[in-house]
Amino acid sequence: MNGDRGRGVGAGIAGSLIASLLALGGPAQGAETSATEVKQDSISSHLERGQAFLDRGEYAKAVLEFEQVLRYDNLPPDLREQAEIYSRAAQDYKEGKRLSGFGYAETGGGFYRENVTRTTNALGGNPTRDWFWNARIGGGLGYIVTDDISIDAGLDYQFRDYDDTNRRDDSDLRWNAAVIQSLDAGSQSVGVRGRASYRGGDGYRQDYGLFVNRAFVLDPDNEIVIEAEVRSREYPRGGERNRSRDIAQAWLGWTRALLDGRAAVTVTVNGGREWATNDREGGDQTIYGAQIDWSMDFNERLGAFLFGFWEHNGTHEDIPYENAFGDPGRLRPDLDIYELGGGLTYAFAPGWSLRPEVLYIRDEGDAEFSDYSATEIWVNVRKSF
Repeated sequence: MNGDRGRGVGAGIAGSLIASLLALGGPAQGAETSATEVKQDSISSHLERGQAFLDRGEYAKAVLEFEQVLRYDNLPPDLREQAEIYSRAAQDYKEGKRLSGFGYAETGGGFYRENVTRTTNALGGNPTRDWFWNARIGGGLGYIVTDDISIDAGLDYQFRDYDDTNRRDDSDLRWNAAVIQSLDAGSQSVGVRGRASYRGGDGYRQDYGLFVNRAFVLDPDNEIVIEAEVRSREYPRGGERNRSRDIAQAWLGWTRALLDGRAAVTVTVNGGREWATNDREGGDQTIYGAQIDWSMDFNERLGAFLFGFWEHNGTHEDIPYENAFGDPGRLRPDLDIYELGGGLTYAFAPGWSLRPEVLYIRDEGDAEFSDYSATEIWVNVRKSF
């Protein structure tokens, strides 16, 4: 597909998604809202309800309420710490301080194990096994502009150094910023976010996009979130440059607080379209998938979390292919991606926690060398501030 034509189609569809999603929020609060309703819909009301849930130990309910004011992207998985981070903003606002923030730093080590697949067998049957050291640092800021408008922003940098000097290290920076309007029973927001990832040698990847989000709080235990995004993924140089593409994607998620707010589960489905902008093999793609996230705080110190993810990448064009006998043909290089992970969080001192985690990854594709599988396990120490 012609790159300029692909960008135009992608922008048009994404623009329609964004306009439709914003329309769900209805008219902005203001001239048509009574004084009583303004008070009910104000940021103060959401923060007060969130703080009340937190004081009762109902962490998941507190987070649902706080996130109608601020919605940080880079929070830890344990519900208690999430609620306490938002609670700082609530306390600051109560004291007349509109600006609040949080930060964290963590480090640790682990082991990477590439599992045997069709690809490893084709490459000589010697899958990679390697120890690694990792570090992560980041934080977020929130600023309450009016009684129903706030701004939040975040940065998250992750680095992994492998013991094998012949293998490239991982380096990844993510950023985001959003303007949020608090509503009577939910919120709506518009923002930007992006990512810069090192890909080895002189190669790297850049993602940047525009998103909108509409949250509906059905009751203290349930929330529905609709989100849409248009973004660009570019490989400016390096061997992966032809993988550059534009993406339009939408998500529908349902979060439910469980066990009196000490646990929560979120189920999300998504779908979208990718437009190849640099003659990617297989051309454009249709993507869809699902994800489930579960977390629970057993007590003030110990928590656990699990997640599962699946995504199907369906290409629109066949590629040349030779079978095991050397006969030429063509196939559609579709790809399914699976991830399953989980871990524990243990707070051993104020602001300090120990976090063992495990991650299983499986890619199943029709094209040669598209099969991949790995298991990773690591333990980090985290300092929150």
